[in-house]
Amino acid sequence: MKTNCLSRTKSWNKGNKIFNLFNGISVTKISEISGYRLRKSGKITARRLILGFMTMVSKKMNTYEAWAQEISLQAGCTVSKQAVEDRMNYETATMVRMVLEDEIRKKLLAREPKKNRTRSKFSSIKMEDSTVINLPPELAFAFPGNVSLGRKKSQIKIHAFYNQSDNIFHFLNLHSFTTNDQSLARVSLDHVQPGDLILRDMGFLVLDVLTEIDKYGGFFISRKNATIKVLDVSSEKEIDLVRLLRKGRFLDQEVLIGKDKKVKMRMIAIPLPKDQASARRRKARRDRDKRLNHDKAYYELLGYLIFITNVPKTKCTAEEIKDLYGLRWQIEIIFKSWKSHFNMGKLIPLKCINPYRVQCMIYLWLLYIFLFQVIWLAHFASFAKTDQHFSLLKMSRMFNTHFEKIITGKSEGILYQLIISKCSFDKRNDRINMSQKFDKIAA
Repeated sequence: MKTNCLSRTKSWNKGNKIFNLFNGISVTKISEISGYRLRKSGKITARRLILGFMTMVSKKMNTYEAWAQEISLQAGCTVSKQAVEDRMNYETATMVRMVLEDEIRKKLLAREPKKNRTRSKFSSIKMEDSTVINLPPELAFAFPGNVSLGRKKSQIKIHAFYNQSDNIFHFLNLHSFTTNDQSLARVSLDHVQPGDLILRDMGFLVLDVLTEIDKYGGFFISRKNATIKVLDVSSEKEIDLVRLLRKGRFLDQEVLIGKDKKVKMRMIAIPLPKDQASARRRKARRDRDKRLNHDKAYYELLGYLIFITNVPKTKCTAEEIKDLYGLRWQIEIIFKSWKSHFNMGKLIPLKCINPYRVQCMIYLWLLYIFLFQVIWLAHFASFAKTDQHFSLLKMSRMFNTHFEKIITGKSEGILYQLIISKCSFDKRNDRINMSQKFDKIAA
C-alpha cells in the first residue's frame, strides 16, 4: 500500500488490518464450532457476512437487500436478500458472539504494558457500566423492557468492562433489560488484577463483590447509594449522615458499611456547588416512580458527592478520589458514541420480529465498534503528536462516515489531514479535555 502519512515510512491506516482480520483460521474454526455452515454455493462466508454488515451500516442502512448487495460485491456474484434472511438464526448469532469474544481475547493477550505504568498509583484504571438499547415494541416477547404509559417496551442491556489505561474492553455482554446491574456485579471479578482501580456506578454496588476486589489486591471507588447503612467504627451504631455533614460540610473517615456486613471502608463526602445540588434535587422530584417516596434526608444528601473506597489516604486525597471517579465519564462518552454516531438501535427495522436477527446485529455492531476503538483508533493515535488529543465522538463519526475508504486504504493523505483538523479537541483555556484529564490524573 502506498504510504501517505506524514512520516512517509509507515501507513497510519489500520484499514487493511480490519479488512483482513477475519481471513484467519480462527473464524473458520468458530464457524464450525457454532454450527454456522456454508451452503453448497459457498457465497455467504462468515467474513463476508461480517464485513458486509459493517459496510452497510456505515452507509446508515440496515435491510436484507442492502446487506445482500454488500456481500455480493465481496463474493463477485449475486446474493439474494432471502439468503441473508435465512442466516438470521441461533447458529449465526452464536458465531458472531464467539468472533467478538475471540477478538477481545486475542487483544487482551497481545497488549503490551505501558512504559510509564510503574510511575502510576494504579496498575490499570478500569470502569464498569451498562447501557440500554431500545428495540421495536414487537420484540417485547423476546426482550422485555420497562413499562411506559401502560405500554410494554422492548429493550436489551449491554454490560461493559473497559480498561481505560490500555484502551481495551475485557467483555461486552448482552443481557435482558430485566437483569439488574447488581446481579452482574460479580462478572468482572475474573478481570481484576492486583493494583487495579475499579470505578463503578452505584448500580453495581454489592458489598460482597467490593470485599472480593479488596482480597484480590485491587482498589475500588463507588458512589454510595441512598439505602446502604453507614455505621461508626467504634460503637457500630448507625451514623446520622445529614446531622454529621451539617456540622462540617466535608467528611473523610473510616466507617462500617452495611448494617449486617459491617465492612470497614473509607467514606468521603464532598459538598456540591449550589447549582449542581439544585439540579440533582429537581431531577429527583421529577422521578415518576412514586414508590421511591424520598424523604427530606435524601434530598439534603443530594447536595453531596458521597464515595466509598478502599484507597487509603496515604495513596490519594479526597480531591484525588473525586477526580479519579470523574474519569468514569469516559465510558458514558463511549456509550454516547455508540448511539449517536454508530446509530446503534436507530437502524433496527421497526417491524423486526426475529430475535436472532437483533442478536446478530447488536453483536456485529459491537464488533464494528471494537475494531474502531481498540484497533483503528489506537493505531492512529500512535502517529499523532504527543500534545494532540482527539475527541472520541468526532473520531467515531469520521470512522463511520468513511469506513469504505479506511478499509480499502483509499485517500489516506486527505483522510489523515481531515482527522487532524476535524477530530481534535477544541483548545480551551478554561478547562481540560478528557484525554488530558486522564493523562494528568493517571500519570
